[in-house]
Amino acid sequence: MELTLGPVLFDWGRDDLLRFYEEVCDLDVDRVYIGEVVCSRKRRLSLQDLEEIGRMLESSGKKVVVSTLAVVSNEEELDIIRDILTLPFAVEANDMSVFNMVDGAVREIVAGPHITTYNVPTIEFLKRLGIRWVTFPVELPRRSIEHNIKATGISGEVFGHGKVPLAFSWRCYTLRSYNLTRKDCKHQCSLYPEGMELKTLKGDPIFTVNGTSILSARTYTLVEFIEDLKNIGVRAVRISPSHEDTAEIVDIFRQRMNGTMDGEEAIRRLKAMNRGDVCNGWYLGGAGKDYFGMEKSFSS
Repeated sequence: MELTLGPVLFDWGRDDLLRFYEEVCDLDVDRVYIGEVVCSRKRRLSLQDLEEIGRMLESSGKKVVVSTLAVVSNEEELDIIRDILTLPFAVEANDMSVFNMVDGAVREIVAGPHITTYNVPTIEFLKRLGIRWVTFPVELPRRSIEHNIKATGISGEVFGHGKVPLAFSWRCYTLRSYNLTRKDCKHQCSLYPEGMELKTLKGDPIFTVNGTSILSARTYTLVEFIEDLKNIGVRAVRISPSHEDTAEIVDIFRQRMNGTMDGEEAIRRLKAMNRGDVCNGWYLGGAGKDYFGMEKSFSS
């Protein structure tokens, strides 16, 4: 089973991103996704930056995949995809427009978590386009993941740790909080390197605001289920980068995969990082915001 590092979903600024990917060279991950998924205005890295980062990561033994925007709504954003397709790396499609621009039989394209690969017919359709690797949507439960893998033979990746990306919009939630519109963008989202916490009237965290996207308030983690993920045929587990703790999170997951750390110790350490605020409900067929321990039956 591979351990992968997803694209950075937050606005960290160019210098922070360059420094981060230098550090990633030393992390024990198999595959690294780079590029912008959330907002075209948030792109901090140039095409040249992406190529240099990609080659640097490849030289450290990583597989490099360039991720595309989850929402493509105009010609400018289509041009971004066209530029990405000139890079010498595999591409993660997060919007169906990518499939109209490239022959998957010639170029390695993988389906990202924002392509709705919920069922067998969808996966079989993508396989006819040349797709051999998919990252399942974050809300897909264990039983569906297992069925899709067994029925199609697809190489499947799951979102294994991080704030869960729930929804994308053309409008920017962060700017609205400043009474601004997108034309007034001054990268206010960069003030929140882990996203802006949104609370209920009672003061309970409910979502994380990240520019044009909404993420979970709690950190989703499947660290306790590594053995089960292997058993159902999952090929890779994705960690979504954290501004402060990525290296430690990678180490915990790698130890779980190597069998040198049990689930109880791993979840204890991850809870300590997140003030105990973790969830895993979707994998077990429950509400995404809920947390269930290993004692919960997979069939319940």
